[in-house]
Amino acid sequence: MADETTETTTADTTTAVTPSEPSGVLDLRPPKESVRAELCRLGLEFSSADGTAESWRDYQRGVLATFDDSGTSVTITDVKTNLGRTLTLEELKAVTRIDTMTAAD
Repeated sequence: MADETTETTTADTTTAVTPSEPSGVLDLRPPKESVRAELCRLGLEFSSADGTAESWRDYQRGVLATFDDSGTSVTITDVKTNLGRTLTLEELKAVTRIDTMTAAD
């Protein structure tokens, strides 16, 4: 079945919604096989982007993650000590917890 487009027009705005699924659900989750999905799984949230790189943070644990547009690797850094490590996507998938000077379970 083809995707349907719904348009709502008001006096000053026009909104077009094109769901990717016939159910009408708009799924804003990142692709499952991506650095973004793995960072979400580890509890980080988007912080900023500058056009060539993105920064994600876990403020409670004191973690900063940065990666470029290729999304093939990510650098995870303890913001208190500035110690970090660069991981590939496959290595990131194996991480179950990030311990820092701020938080270590």
